[in-house]
Parts: sequence; C-alpha cells; structure tokens
Amino acid sequence: MTEYESIGKYIKDIKTGDFRKSLRIFYDYLRTINRSNYTLRWYIYDTAMFLRWVEKNGKRSLKQINRNDFRDFLSEEMMRGISRRSLARRVSSVKSFFKFLIRSDILKGSEIISLESPKIEKKLPITGSKDDLFKIFDRSFGDGLLDKRDLAIIAFLYATGARISEIASLNCEDFDFKLMTVRLFGKGKKERIVPVGEFAIKKLKDWLDLVGINSGAVFITLKGNRLTVRQIRNIVYKRVKMAMVGIKLTPHSLRHSFATHLMESGVDIRVVQEMLGHAKLSTTQIYTHVTRGKLKREYEKFHPHA
Repeated sequence: MTEYESIGKYIKDIKTGDFRKSLRIFYDYLRTINRSNYTLRWYIYDTAMFLRWVEKNGKRSLKQINRNDFRDFLSEEMMRGISRRSLARRVSSVKSFFKFLIRSDILKGSEIISLESPKIEKKLPITGSKDDLFKIFDRSFGDGLLDKRDLAIIAFLYATGARISEIASLNCEDFDFKLMTVRLFGKGKKERIVPVGEFAIKKLKDWLDLVGINSGAVFITLKGNRLTVRQIRNIVYKRVKMAMVGIKLTPHSLRHSFATHLMESGVDIRVVQEMLGHAKLSTTQIYTHVTRGKLKREYEKFHPHA
C-alpha cells in the first residue's frame, strides 16, 4: 500500500459526504504546500478520527460541530490514555482543518479555532555519548554489502544531523564529494547545504563503490529499490541493539547527538540551527539545556565543594 492509499483510507472510512469531501479538499491542499508525508498523515488521521466521532454522535454537517463536541471528543481520548503530546497534536490538526475551511469559504466560522492546545512539558532529547557512537561503529558491522550500507547510513545520520525523511530521499547527485557537502531537502522542501565529515564520506564511498554511483537513490535494498523511512529506522534499531550500548537510540536520537556534540564543542547555536534546518532559533535552544545539564553533572562530579 502506497503512502497515498494509506492516508486515503482514513478519508474513505468517513461515511458523511460533507465531511469526507471537505477532508479530501484539505488533504489536496496540504499536498500542494509540500507538507511532509509524516505531517500530512497525522493531520488527516487526527481530523478523520474527530469527524468519525462526530458522525457516531449524530451530526452530519460541519456547521453543527461546536466547541463542546471537540471538548467531549478530547475528554474521551484522555480517558483512553492518550498522551498529552498526542492530544496537543489532535488539537493542532483539527484546528488547522477548520481554519482551512474558513479561509476557503467552506465555513463562515467555527468555535473550534479558539480552543487552546494543552500545555506539554518539553522533553529533553535522548542523546548518545561519543563513546556510545564509537561502540556502534566498532561493534555492529562486518564486511558484507549490507554492513557497508548500514554503516554509511548511521555514519551519515550522525555526521549531518539529517532527518530520517531526508536520508530516505537522498540521491547521488545531492553530494559534492570534492567539497564534502550534501544538499538536503527539509520541511516544506526547503534546501540547505551541510558539510559531511571525512569518516562519513569514506563510508559512503565504500558503499557507493559497491553499488555504482548514479543519479538515483543513495540507499537502496538488495533489489535496487529506494529504502523507505521505516526500513531505515529498523536498520538503526538493529545496529544499535547489536552494539549493546545500553541505550535505545533512534534515527532522531542520532540527530540530537549530532547537535548536542556540536554545542558541547562550542559551535555557535545559529550554525547548529542552520545545519539542522530549523526555521526558528527557539527550536534549537533545547540543546542549550542539554549541554548545561551535562556541565552541571560534571561540576557536581568533580568540584570539591559541589
């Protein structure tokens, strides 16, 4: 099942024509503004869940849906044990849907857009230490074809701080091996150029020398198909587990590790922001908390009067 078919299923499951048609229009709009598949999927999934709930409660028109409907829906979600983070995402998705309907003159107004999202505590990202990363590189790989591919993937994730979706969409033409840089396409297809370290460049060349450099996908299966986001995620899980580092690292953890280690080495936060592709500096500032936390632990560990 393709990504398009999988998301389309959420829409087809809605019985009310008015709801289904509006969600389809919203879906088409999100695709035109280049939302990532991840964002698109959750916007449609969350909104479809709410519209199905409204259907079950007897309403058949968007005009009938009010603030109390949404509050009751969220209350039931909380009783099911949904996390505050997922709840906040539900609110954001549904509000975006109704704001779009108003902007498109499908609705004149809605009480739902005035609801505030629940406050969620910002979690500090999980990061691996430099020793953890060295252990993964030393312990998890042999000399086989897939070993070389998987090593290149993990080395590249850690060397560039790339998102997993950016890795999956990489093409050979995105690299400039002479300048040791790569062109990444982030959220909203925003382009940025990121340097790639010597270690990762070498591992990429080892892999590409075996499969041949062309203009197609960098990371492929044995059958020659582009690796999906899910396949790359499973590769990282598997290789980290093999290293027995005692910590569960994900592709996003490697991105966090990249940023944290740069900050610990004194790299300017705006440079880190640029390399990560963050639109706002405030998004990058979470890494200042991580590095300050490490400083505090080191101080308490070594200072005689701590």
